[in-house]
Amino acid sequence: MHRTLGLGVVVASFVVLLGIGSQIVVAQEATPAASGEGVVKTELGRGRSAVAPDRDLILQQRTFAPGASSGAHPAAGPVVLSVASGEVAFTVVDGAALITRAGATTQENLAAGSEADLYPGDSVFYDEGVVHIVSNEGTTPAVTIEARLNPSDATTTAPSPSASPTP
Repeated sequence: MHRTLGLGVVVASFVVLLGIGSQIVVAQEATPAASGEGVVKTELGRGRSAVAPDRDLILQQRTFAPGASSGAHPAAGPVVLSVASGEVAFTVVDGAALITRAGATTQENLAAGSEADLYPGDSVFYDEGVVHIVSNEGTTPAVTIEARLNPSDATTTAPSPSASPTP
């Protein structure tokens, strides 16, 4: 009888531990990615205009894995972000942004402390210094295309006057 009881306690303990272990695995899988983790940046183009010689115009694609987030950060310069595929949540922490929905001709204001879901064709404009978060709360990757006018860095050279495009 004691042997059967002892074996029952061991089996019951094993089942409980197995259940707890599976809950830990589920909790680990549900843990959001660290800021910037799961975000792949691809620079599509870069140049410096004679009109803004201290700034680089950058065209960038970002792919956000499910659960990925940029984390809260200020924009280095003015940005237009457009959603190419998937869905992203755009949150303004400090400052304001303007959203243009796909096919719309008007813009919506997005104030500090507000969040908006953006879908393919939607875009958002925000200026230098606006603290914001871009995240993918969905189950499929999301892709954005972003045009940025950031302060120049040492790796980009200013165009020569002869290289400037003519209208």
